[in-house]
Amino acid sequence: MTTPELFQESLLQILTQQQQQLIAHLSQEMSATQKCLKEFSRDDVALDALAGNITEFRYAPDEGCTFDSWYSRYEELFDKNASKLDDSAKVRLLMRKLDPAAHERYTSFILPKLSKEFGFTETTAKLKALFGSTVSIFHQRYQCLQTVKDETEDIVSYSCKVNRACVDFKLADLSEEQFKCLVFVCGLKSSKDSDIRMRLITKLNESSEITLAKIVEDCRALTNLKNDTVLVEKPSATVRAVKHNTNKPVKPSRHSSAAAGNGTRADQPRSPCWSCGGMHYSKDCQFRGHQCRECEKKGHKEGYCACFAAKSSSGDAKKNARSQKSTKVVSVNTVSRGRKFAELRINHVPVRLQVDSASDISIITAEMWKKIGEPETSPPSCQAVTASGEPLNIASEFWCDVSINGVSKRGLCRVMVPEISLSVLGADWMDNFGLWDVPINSFCNQISSQFQPGVGAIQSKFPDVFTSSMGLCCKTKVNLPLRGNPRPIFRPKRPVSYSMEGAVEEEIQRLHQLGVLKPVDYSEWAAPIVVVRKPNGRIRICADFSTGLNDVLEPNQYPLPLPEDIFAKMSGCRYFSHIDLSDAYL
Repeated sequence: MTTPELFQESLLQILTQQQQQLIAHLSQEMSATQKCLKEFSRDDVALDALAGNITEFRYAPDEGCTFDSWYSRYEELFDKNASKLDDSAKVRLLMRKLDPAAHERYTSFILPKLSKEFGFTETTAKLKALFGSTVSIFHQRYQCLQTVKDETEDIVSYSCKVNRACVDFKLADLSEEQFKCLVFVCGLKSSKDSDIRMRLITKLNESSEITLAKIVEDCRALTNLKNDTVLVEKPSATVRAVKHNTNKPVKPSRHSSAAAGNGTRADQPRSPCWSCGGMHYSKDCQFRGHQCRECEKKGHKEGYCACFAAKSSSGDAKKNARSQKSTKVVSVNTVSRGRKFAELRINHVPVRLQVDSASDISIITAEMWKKIGEPETSPPSCQAVTASGEPLNIASEFWCDVSINGVSKRGLCRVMVPEISLSVLGADWMDNFGLWDVPINSFCNQISSQFQPGVGAIQSKFPDVFTSSMGLCCKTKVNLPLRGNPRPIFRPKRPVSYSMEGAVEEEIQRLHQLGVLKPVDYSEWAAPIVVVRKPNGRIRICADFSTGLNDVLEPNQYPLPLPEDIFAKMSGCRYFSHIDLSDAYL
């Protein structure tokens, strides 16, 4: 072979060796890459499979959704199903199942570190602490002791609630001394013990070595501490200046002596001023000479008219009590609607008095006194005030013969001044006649139901109106307006019990003969009937329009009269009647 041929052959061999080496290197790299991809895909598939079986965690402590309760559902899954995964893969799986709000809160909590820098055990511990229950162990135990069954709760649900509350109570972790302390603290319900209660609850939540004797010592120490604090706050009684006073010494009032005895300031009363609401005595009030712009009375601030009037009336009542005349309370009611009236006789003359059991005395007007013959009177032996404390002027009084329901007795009657129109049957006459033990309607006005002479003539003149048979109204036609343009609603009939079929057929035939019902061959609207047994043994057939017609009807906007309006129109009427529409449901 020539030299060029030898050169070409050697070059070809070199190139062939280089290609073989390159192919071998590529094969090794491909095998390593496939191995890594295989391992990576296995972990990824495992993570996806486990993540699909775990619900997302949402922190809602008010609803009982804490990380501890959520993790308890999947603890076995992390321990067994994810046992082949390393800690970093478990942490990634845990982070994937946190909702956005919980994930943001956790990552902000561990800053400046990242979640991948912690192991799985440390991560779960941090999540339990961060997303744990917001209530203390004392709160859970107290709620367990307050467990009560609701009225709408069944026995199984109640047992589940009791079981859950007892588990949260952690009875196994509670010693006998701790239980005594728990009962002791739960009994401190007074507002005076708020400081002691707060301190003891803190100790119950923090320490497990607490005993009943220790908390008793703490209560005594805290009580002594509060007393010492009050002692320091109390102003000193040392005299630091002496001033000669030429004025007459002021006698200590009962307010100052009582205040000094209670350990409070002598210049500060227990209750606010009646005239202005300030914390001072009424004698020191700056509004004693002020004239109120609302009631135009002197002695109080605007807005305190009622308080000042109550005080003034009570003061007047005390003054009157010291006088020879007694004071009687009379309830004044100017509204006649809803009041009871009694027909009685005073000195054999019929009169009409308003029954008022809240009035201590019985009173008549000057006109009524003249009506009964103007009997001899004497000055009043008592003073009367209204329920609001205002004086009520009585002109005179006299003894008379009173008759109620045929029973006659002697009674004292008061006469009002001519300017006042008030006639009251009070508690004194009700006591005298023993009316408290009988129904009030037995001596009040009764409505008599009787026929007058002209009623028979009216019945004879209009016999069709007073007949017991059903009538027919042909003066108007009922119109049922519909909303919009609804589609007709046709409801099929409902089955009727076999025992009622005969009675229903007879009632339908009766209504057909009376002209109430008319047979039809076709109708776009239809509603089922409801059969009701009446007290007299007959049946009532009603249409159930709630199946569709009522929903498309335009409601009637006519305002119905109130009972007060009807009774007001009936005032002064003497004759009453009622109309009973025959088969009005049709």
